[in-house]
Amino acid sequence: MKEKQGQYGESLGTAKLYVDAESKAEGPLRTMTGRYSLCGEGLCIGYDGGDSVSKEYKPKFRFAGGRVIKVVFDVAKDGSVNVQQELAAAMARD
Repeated sequence: MKEKQGQYGESLGTAKLYVDAESKAEGPLRTMTGRYSLCGEGLCIGYDGGDSVSKEYKPKFRFAGGRVIKVVFDVAKDGSVNVQQELAAAMARD
C-alpha cells in the first residue's frame, strides 16, 4: 500500500504477501520512478503480456496452480502524471 512519496517522486509504502487470505509477510517497498514497459502492455492479470527478460523465460507465461480471486489496482491520489517531471527525467536520460 502506498503511504507517501519520496524525495525523488517515488512511491513508498508497505508490501504485504497474502496466502489464502492470510497475511504471511510484509516489508517496506520503494518503487522506481520510471516506466516498466516500453511496449505499453497495460495491466495483465493471470499472464505476462510483455517481452521476456531472458531466453529462459517464455512470453505469455500463464498463471497456473491457483486461482486469482481479487485484484486491487490503486493509483492513490497522485495517480496523474507530472508532465514537467517526466520531461526532465527523459532529458536526463538522453
